[in-house]
Amino acid sequence: MSYEERSNCHPSRWSQMPRPAKFALAAAAGVVLIPAFLALFGGVTMWLWNWLMPTIFRLPTISFWQAIGILILSHILFKGNHFGKSGRRHWKKEKIRERMGEEAPQPR
Repeated sequence: MSYEERSNCHPSRWSQMPRPAKFALAAAAGVVLIPAFLALFGGVTMWLWNWLMPTIFRLPTISFWQAIGILILSHILFKGNHFGKSGRRHWKKEKIRERMGEEAPQPR
C-alpha cells in the first residue's frame, strides 16, 4: 500500500476528518479535559486558601467544593458572563483603535 493510499484511509489532519468524527473527538476531549481542569484548579485553589488564609486572616479552611464555588464566583465577578459576545468585544476594540488613530497628534 502506498503512502497516498494509507493517508486516504486514515485522515491524519483535522481538516480532512469528516464532520461527525470531528464532533465526536471534540466532545470526548471536552468530557475528559473540562472535569480534569476543574479538579486541578479547584485543588490548587483549596490548597492555596488553606495554606494562606487561616494564617494571614484567621479564616477557616475550605473544602474542595467550596474552592470550586470560589472559582465560579470569581469568574462571575471579575470576568463576567459573556457567552456569545465575542464579536461585540472585537467591535469595541476596533472602535477604540479608530478613536486612538483620530486623536493621535500628527508627526511634525
